[in-house]
Amino acid sequence: MRCHRLFTLLFALTLSWSHHACAAPLTLTPVAYNVTLAPGAGWDAMGTITNLSGNDLLSTEIFLEFSAYPHAVLAPRQRLGGIEFTIGNRTISEVTALFHVDILPEAVGGTRYWLDVFALDVHGNVSEPATYAFLVEAPAVVPEPSTVSLLAAALLAAAGLARHRARGG
Repeated sequence: MRCHRLFTLLFALTLSWSHHACAAPLTLTPVAYNVTLAPGAGWDAMGTITNLSGNDLLSTEIFLEFSAYPHAVLAPRQRLGGIEFTIGNRTISEVTALFHVDILPEAVGGTRYWLDVFALDVHGNVSEPATYAFLVEAPAVVPEPSTVSLLAAALLAAAGLARHRARGG
């Protein structure tokens, strides 16, 4: 009887431990998480998908969900599934195009925007989020023409004054 209780306890602990140690059925692994772009530019997110769902999956059976991003600035759209391929159970896909994102012209330079991406399949399996950061390039500072003219006039005046003093005047 004592041996049976010990076996039951060990079995329960094994089930409990293995339940918490399980990885997500789908995992997105981006090639790059942080990107710097200019307003109006676009970028293709590349990465791999790990399939531990228990089923072989076609790329057309995996959908990307975009969340936690400013819709007025970022415009993501899925590219995964544009070319159909199989991701076998317990395998990792080749590096593939996951999605494309456009940085809209309204993006404020010098600002970082975030985008969370989830993968879900036709069997209801969902990945953990992959978070991307987009830093919008700040516009280059160009001096106004009047500032350049004022600076040139000041340099000419200083040169003239130095020349006048050099002649002994």
